[in-house]
Amino acid sequence: MTSLLDRDEFSARLFFPRRDTSVARDAVDHVVGPDAVHVRVHAASGATRGTILVFHGNGEVVADYDRARADFARIGARLAVAEYRGYGASGGVPSLRGVIDDARPIAAAVQAEIGDAPLVVMGRSLGGVAAHELYAHPIAGLVGVVLESALFDLDALTRRRGLVPPTWTADELATFAPAGKLARGRLPLLVLPGADDARIVPAEATAAHAAAGGSAKQLVFVPGRGHNDLSFSAVYWDALEAFFASTLSTIDRAIG
Repeated sequence: MTSLLDRDEFSARLFFPRRDTSVARDAVDHVVGPDAVHVRVHAASGATRGTILVFHGNGEVVADYDRARADFARIGARLAVAEYRGYGASGGVPSLRGVIDDARPIAAAVQAEIGDAPLVVMGRSLGGVAAHELYAHPIAGLVGVVLESALFDLDALTRRRGLVPPTWTADELATFAPAGKLARGRLPLLVLPGADDARIVPAEATAAHAAAGGSAKQLVFVPGRGHNDLSFSAVYWDALEAFFASTLSTIDRAIG
């Protein structure tokens, strides 16, 4: 039987694709998979030591992040941004399963572009679904995961779309539920929600942090911020920079 989360009715209520595109300078664009999902890898600056791959939020597109390249460079990170099916320059039709299925191939394509440099995955809001999958099933070279304003509760997600959550099957939980994926993972993790988020409430972030199986996990609430405005806070960038630096330092110590 088809899962509610695979049905057109659910996807139509969940996704808000835009077809906006841009031509970015000093960036390499890739297409991944049979649906030609768009991934943009910005050029590294002299100060970058690793890459942060962002799976963006719902209603956003890769082009929205072109100007963010400089912000990530200031914390020492090269920026890569992944699209979803049906968004921006990508082909296909968006679905929650598609976001999950595309996560590892997208990360692998970025890792191939950046070579041996360490990779951190960041899932913002809807993009947390991809980050959960990579936390549970990391590719080689992935050294940390960030969850920004990311969902955790499948029932709450369903209700926010105006639908009644069913009794989830074991297969649905294994495929879609963040809890089991977070319990399985062991990578360093930063959970980064807005303290005033009314869409995905702070309790979901607390539950995600508690569920994570790794010992190197942090929960940082950004005060005075909601769901979409975290990056306007210095607390956000300070937390992201500290996590990125600490993750790379751990690698350096292991190599040394």
